[in-house]
Amino acid sequence: MKITFYGAVREVTGSMHLLTTDTNRILLDCGMFQGRRKDAAQKNRSLPFDPQGITNIVLSHAHIDHSGRIPLLTKNNFNGRIVCTRATHDACEYLLLDSAHIQDSDAEYLNYKTVRSYLYQKEKAQSRKKVSKREHNNIKKGLKKEGHRLDNEKIDKLVKKYNLDKIRPLYTIADAEQALNFFDGYPYRHSVTIGKETTCMFYEAGHILGSAISIIKTHKNGRSFTIGYTGDVGRFNKPIIKDPALYFEADDREIDLLIMESTYVIRVH
Repeated sequence: MKITFYGAVREVTGSMHLLTTDTNRILLDCGMFQGRRKDAAQKNRSLPFDPQGITNIVLSHAHIDHSGRIPLLTKNNFNGRIVCTRATHDACEYLLLDSAHIQDSDAEYLNYKTVRSYLYQKEKAQSRKKVSKREHNNIKKGLKKEGHRLDNEKIDKLVKKYNLDKIRPLYTIADAEQALNFFDGYPYRHSVTIGKETTCMFYEAGHILGSAISIIKTHKNGRSFTIGYTGDVGRFNKPIIKDPALYFEADDREIDLLIMESTYVIRVH
């Protein structure tokens, strides 16, 4: 058995951990890196493994830094299932579509900036002098429709005409909608098969609605191994969310490996 960490280790966001056995490749979360646009885009577009080789995904909760790259996998030949709680499934119907919309809007704005900057420089080269504020405004207006909305059709034509680098979203709304077809929601404290001789049971994590601690059991050569993955752990006595679980089934208490969130471990709450 092998665990490979691909994010949220010695850094925050981009949670993604691969559990590999002789017969399974189980992905724990598939989160998006969030930070400086250029660095995050490079990390998010680069998948460190073949999605087709992943058996299934266990999703701890719906936050985008844990779920945000799922549509990237599902549009690149992932053939497994995404196993999570029912509430996480429901929440992802909103969050993944919203993530796709944000990426689409960001890509449109960046393409606008690319074309605008090119036209500034082109005007400056032609006039051989500094471009006036009025000329700047005319260039901006020429790339927009009424109501200050971007004229994306015109911007796309100019990107092609001048052979500029076009920014594309990580995935589209259609990709996010397709990804939702791969989700299977289950109740807490219900054993779910996630691979050959491998099961998972969810316990309340108390972080957000549907967040779960995952207890994964796998068998090899007659021996059982138990892995605990906490995801993000919440606090106690919150008004809506249930407290993190303190009671675990007897078979789930002997942990061979615990992967635990520790972002604020040095703080006293």
